[in-house]
Amino acid sequence: MLSAKNIAKTGLVALFLVATNVAEAQISEFQVSDQNENQGYNDYEYSAADLPDYIQPVSLEVKDTVFRRSLRRNQEKERWFTPSGWADLGYTWNTTQPASGKNGPIGFNDQHNQYQLNQLYLVLEASQGKDDNESWSWDARIDLMFGTDHDYTVASGLEIRQDGSQRWNATPDPVNDDFRGTPANPRPYYGLSLPQIYADLHTPLLFGMDLRLGHFYSQVGYESVMPLENFFYTHTMSRVHGQPFTHTGALASTTLFENVDLSFGITRGWDNWEDDDQGDLSITGGLGWQLNDSAFSINFHSGDDFIGVDNGGNTLVGNVTIVTLNYTRNMSDKLTYALSADLGHGDAMAGNTNTGGLSGARWYGITNYWTYNVGEKLSTGVRVEWFRDQNNSRIMPGAFSNSVDGGNYVNVTLGLNYRHNDRWTFRPEARWDWSDTTSSDLSVPGAFGDFQENDAFTLSFDAIFSF
Repeated sequence: MLSAKNIAKTGLVALFLVATNVAEAQISEFQVSDQNENQGYNDYEYSAADLPDYIQPVSLEVKDTVFRRSLRRNQEKERWFTPSGWADLGYTWNTTQPASGKNGPIGFNDQHNQYQLNQLYLVLEASQGKDDNESWSWDARIDLMFGTDHDYTVASGLEIRQDGSQRWNATPDPVNDDFRGTPANPRPYYGLSLPQIYADLHTPLLFGMDLRLGHFYSQVGYESVMPLENFFYTHTMSRVHGQPFTHTGALASTTLFENVDLSFGITRGWDNWEDDDQGDLSITGGLGWQLNDSAFSINFHSGDDFIGVDNGGNTLVGNVTIVTLNYTRNMSDKLTYALSADLGHGDAMAGNTNTGGLSGARWYGITNYWTYNVGEKLSTGVRVEWFRDQNNSRIMPGAFSNSVDGGNYVNVTLGLNYRHNDRWTFRPEARWDWSDTTSSDLSVPGAFGDFQENDAFTLSFDAIFSF
């Protein structure tokens, strides 16, 4: 007999396919055309190779407005902290109906049956406007974020202290307030963060080298914190649990040949504003190239890093290394395929409750994306991820338990992108998650539904308004 959950899954897949077929018959092929845009950008058709690195696509159309605005701003001779941004509001319903109201380990949409103001995001940009690879010039940018997503972008020494306590935002009362984390160290759902504040120096050196100085998003990984750079509302397990979000330091990048980009830099580690107590620094870098309709990139971050604080209040420091591989290919004018794979290792991240000792931990995964551009306003997408938390150090609260078994996480996501106009984008999706992770000594039969279920089915929806 079919359960209610299975009926819901089957019905939603059927609805997804019907909506795709109907829309494809009604909506014309995509082409950027806007008579209100500046001369030279009307009827501009583009491919993945035309897009700047920072908006390398999962789906091209979802970023058409962002791309045109970027082109116009780059033509301006000078600007002084020009404002722009967006608001992202979302909702998620979870079949496990967790009593806590928390969808974990799924994130950023980690609240069940509640509307979330994920991001109210402000960008301030300044530029000298002479990035021609033949002269010196500069750009600067400041990002401010308020919303439930802020907690994923906080940095030690900036918004929070090294022990995880709050510096910028009020500490919630675990008895009366909604919170993330544990009652001993609660974190607020809503708060303010500063995910980026940096300056870019453009030089004529080394084929037109750019030097970024400050606090900025990590180049490691595929999915972005900024919603218009992603096809799906929800994020992969590898993005949420296995990769850094921000770095503080210096990053140099240049184009060696026509289609080969190289970057290298020094940072203060994963999500750190300040050095750890040992003053350790990390290195990061990447190599990217394009070949016909395909694009490849390999990025890494490695170094001795702040891991946490032990029961005695002592700082734990160890090497943490992450390597990611991204591949995208335009299969046709409408169909795009992308693959992202990552491998991470950290010293002293896995604990043994019997011996009290710490050992190294590994995590790795592969994610596949298929997006199909139905027409000017509608795209469909499928994402399939396998994430392996080999030593159960990244996701389960029992990471310091030697009796946590499993560590495999699989999810399949079906989604739509509807671009109503230049300002509004809507992203409904359906997602199924499964894991074999259990813990007998913690009485945890699964990783979902308040750690009582081994799978979860979620329906999510968000709306993005850009300005």
